[in-house]
Amino acid sequence: MQALIEEPRSSKLTFAPSQGSTEPVCFNRLQRVREPVTRSKAGVQGKVADVFGGRSRHAESLNELQAFRILLATAQADAWQEQPFTLEYHAEGEKRRYTPDLLVVWGTRREVVEIKPDPEADLPENRARFALFRELLTDHGFHFRLWKRSEICAEPRRTNVNLLLRYRSVGVPAADRERIRLAFSATPDVRLRTLLETPGITVQRTLRLVLEGALHIDWWEPLTVDSRVSVTPIGRQVWPCPVPEPDVD
Repeated sequence: MQALIEEPRSSKLTFAPSQGSTEPVCFNRLQRVREPVTRSKAGVQGKVADVFGGRSRHAESLNELQAFRILLATAQADAWQEQPFTLEYHAEGEKRRYTPDLLVVWGTRREVVEIKPDPEADLPENRARFALFRELLTDHGFHFRLWKRSEICAEPRRTNVNLLLRYRSVGVPAADRERIRLAFSATPDVRLRTLLETPGITVQRTLRLVLEGALHIDWWEPLTVDSRVSVTPIGRQVWPCPVPEPDVD
């Protein structure tokens, strides 16, 4: 395992060795630090196909499955990894370990994410643990974020995400990309219905470009043929989004 330098508060991050032990951590080549586990007999495991990353993402709960889908569709992150590292620290006189659910990277911003059902997230003991993690991770240059089920499953974004991901494997020929580019040459946004009036432009290929980040929709409005499609982000920018919102802790 490749360990980072220990910080003053005696906490340490350990990543899986995706490269030589003497090389700096490369966030777009991270691996899981442990094998996927089922947390209970009633636990759920599943995979999400990440066509952009050329791999499968292994989730350990229904909440994680939906969270991964949202990341794939909306985040436009430079890199993200499930079970990205282990944080070793001391609390109440004991050595402890914590493995977060996700690490999401935009440029120099690195967000460590813990996914929890709302009742668990609001437990006083968990809130205390999360406050400690936030403090320790700050020492290493990471931001900590608690992502609740109610936020992950908020509508209509969830429905829109599940719809668009049907088209993640659709190819968009260069000629169609050029047709779509020309459709926006005189205006930053148009209705989907208007786009579809151009021969060669289809719903599937247009929505595939939304997944790439070349086009944008308002994730917080139900997607219909009357929806706006834009070359710049539109609607509420709720995490995770291409330009992360500032911390409001």
